[in-house]
Amino acid sequence: MTTALGTPAVLTRLRNVPTRTVPALFTFGGMLGLPSLLVCAGAFIAALDVPAAGAVLLLLAGLLFAGMVIAAWVLIFQASDRLQRAEQALYSGDLESATREALFVTRTVFRSDYQTGALFTLALAAERLGAFSEAGTLFSRALGMIPAMAAQRPGRRANALFAAHAAINFAGANDLVNSRAMLARSYNALGVAGQPGALDALLDDSYMGAVGINTLLVSLENRREPRPLAVLASMLIAYKDGQLEQVIQTYAHERESIERGLAPHERALAERIHREALRIRSSAGPHRSPGQLAPGGPSGLEAPEAWATLVLP
Repeated sequence: MTTALGTPAVLTRLRNVPTRTVPALFTFGGMLGLPSLLVCAGAFIAALDVPAAGAVLLLLAGLLFAGMVIAAWVLIFQASDRLQRAEQALYSGDLESATREALFVTRTVFRSDYQTGALFTLALAAERLGAFSEAGTLFSRALGMIPAMAAQRPGRRANALFAAHAAINFAGANDLVNSRAMLARSYNALGVAGQPGALDALLDDSYMGAVGINTLLVSLENRREPRPLAVLASMLIAYKDGQLEQVIQTYAHERESIERGLAPHERALAERIHREALRIRSSAGPHRSPGQLAPGGPSGLEAPEAWATLVLP
């Protein structure tokens, strides 16, 4: 298990993720800004009785516009492949490749669905490293980038999933105010009732592949169900609030969803929270300070338990 202390290059990427302004300037500056300047220059030169030069500039403006449109779509289709590679690298533990691929997408593709997928991948990388403050911030940014025209089901799932991840990471960074707010947002998204109507069916374009804005939202994190993650976040927050009975009861009631719906490192965290709650209750010992951090990083532990130790020293 690699800790944040041993990956300065990856941490630098995670702390310097560009905003959407960068791809916006690249895309619309090349597609509209520069061609507009060439059109104005061509018209001005043509007005000075140099029609040939003016025509050349107008032709260049048209070629530049067409070239940027083509380049934008090429980058979109490349972004789909890059995010798939980033996800595969993330699950194989190659955070160097995962963050490099995802960061390229944030810099070059303006579309909000690809920005969402790239930010989510970067946030997952930060989470795996134990860089919880950075992860919480990136998950929050991904939440704000979910397309407004997303269909109800994939949009609701993405909201619940991102917010649950953010709640865990903010709690790991001992920012319980933001953690509680994100947990409430996750449960709010999970609690939305009703079946998608005709309009939602029209909005769900996930069958269109890279062109559809819902495609990435549907496939995020292997289509996992976000509710068990929200349960884990609630256990972590309750433990840090000293609500030991709530932790024990939640674990007992949600044991099946914890075992089936969480990844190995997340299950290790749930079990660690439960064990600590039982130990403290039985011994009536002092509650561990939420601000206490792990000294350096775990050693001699298997990866899932090592990550759990980073979250809950």
